[in-house]
Amino acid sequence: MGQQNRMPEPPQIVTSKDYSYLTDALSWELDIIKKFNHFAQETQDSKTKNLIKRAAQIHQKHYSILLKHLNPANSAAKINQ
Repeated sequence: MGQQNRMPEPPQIVTSKDYSYLTDALSWELDIIKKFNHFAQETQDSKTKNLIKRAAQIHQKHYSILLKHLNPANSAAKINQ
């Protein structure tokens, strides 16, 4: 099987389809962040609490990365409709 080449950077233009996918992904990330934060508050075990908080932080980082692609101030993400 051929190996796919990965792009080193996202493309300069974000299509409406890309925009739709990114907004969906943001929604998914936000949902899981809320759930992890809720479960971190509910658990009494400190190790479990720390693991859940770490998972929430990872998804918060993912959310921030995705949000950069939708930010109109970000000149690299021009929306092409």
